Amino acid sequence: MKPIKFGTDGWRGIISFDFTFPRTVTVAEAVRRYLIETDASDRPLLIGYDNRFQAAEFASHVANHLAGQGQPTVVFKAPVPTPVCAFAVRHENAAGALMFTASHNPFYFLGIKFIPDFAGPAETSTTERITDIIFELETAGFEPPQLNTEWRGETLDAREDYFAQLDKLVNAPALSTLHDSYLYAAFHGVGAGWLDDYLRRHGVNVDSRFTERDVLFGGLLPDPSPANLEALQPDVAGGDYALLLATDGDADRFGLMTADGAYFGCNRVLPLLADFLLTTKEQTGPLVRTVATSHLLDAVAVAHGTELKETPVGFKYVGRELREGALIGGEESGGLSIAGHVPEKDAILSILLLLDLLATKGARLSDVWQEFGQQFGRTVFERLDMELPSERIAELMSDVEALAQAGTFLDHLVSEVISIDGVKLVLENGSWILLRPSGTEAVVRAYMEAPDERAFDSLRKALVSYLHDYTVQP
Repeated sequence: MKPIKFGTDGWRGIISFDFTFPRTVTVAEAVRRYLIETDASDRPLLIGYDNRFQAAEFASHVANHLAGQGQPTVVFKAPVPTPVCAFAVRHENAAGALMFTASHNPFYFLGIKFIPDFAGPAETSTTERITDIIFELETAGFEPPQLNTEWRGETLDAREDYFAQLDKLVNAPALSTLHDSYLYAAFHGVGAGWLDDYLRRHGVNVDSRFTERDVLFGGLLPDPSPANLEALQPDVAGGDYALLLATDGDADRFGLMTADGAYFGCNRVLPLLADFLLTTKEQTGPLVRTVATSHLLDAVAVAHGTELKETPVGFKYVGRELREGALIGGEESGGLSIAGHVPEKDAILSILLLLDLLATKGARLSDVWQEFGQQFGRTVFERLDMELPSERIAELMSDVEALAQAGTFLDHLVSEVISIDGVKLVLENGSWILLRPSGTEAVVRAYMEAPDERAFDSLRKALVSYLHDYTVQP
């Protein structure tokens, strides 16, 4: 089995291979001891879970162990979105939460996210300390208890409290003025019954797909990716829906598609919402994006004279900025949040804010995007994942850094080098490239953005050719 290691947003493993009942109790015991160290163990620890195979049973088993050790423990009554679990941490003044989910990953994965009392992803220092305690437990021969998946303790239903929170952040009466119909794809995740029910409460016409629990996720990844949404695009156009709305397995990531097939992820929605908050909502504060996210947000910041903050990849870094006063922050992989809410990705809120924008403007998304482009410009963005021999990845990164310091890359002058996470090269024509090695696979993630199709196609071709030289042994 692989060692228990927390990534950017928790620990995950293959069910019954890496991710087992004894190991989840070891993680929970480490969290319990961490709460004792930080003088938080007198408050309840919430236990949430999504629709995945045996997620509820893992949650109950862990809860029984924690309660048996004297840790006040509360389990959600039903599967719950990760952002709702995070919200409940703050609303209930809890010590934190353990959320059993593997988000948008394949069906055979399950994971645990630790959400501290500030209601966002745990900081690296926290997960490192928990990992150290796990090692100490395993070294000392810690023995998890016998299996017990029946929880008889206190339970929680945060539904109405969370909906009341949405009412504070979204102009709910404006939603009732939306005369279009919408199609919502939950991809068998826990967003079903949350996003669509809230919309129906406020008079929005929405039809839902893939709302039933299916631990195999219909044979697909529970991911609002362009490919998954493109498969539903004919239904959107044929059903006269204005927009396809989608959330991932635990409803922290979102994706949207218009009837004519235009995909809207965080790279587009984040700058749209930032401009909306700064103008229509008359709010203030810095704008935040990760180093791998579109620079369209930068254009919004410049136009409004607002500070733009760039963070490493991982929402915990965005969440930190939100806790320190940022107005809105997000990452290209499909998650964002705003001031006044929890510093955790929330797909439900994200989609509602966008519909709030459309209702306020009285226009469809394609028209709003056209207007936005006229004011702030447009870009072309793509992420590529390329498998490379592991021994050549370090060579690649070293070579790129050397070329960057020399001032040219792929026949372009380099105007700025950013090294907060991988190597990011900002080129003189406004294009940029980011190369980041994966922390778990022999893969290099390449992100690129250019101001137009022609510049992008040229840049992409040159980059793919350059990376290809590293796919074989010298």
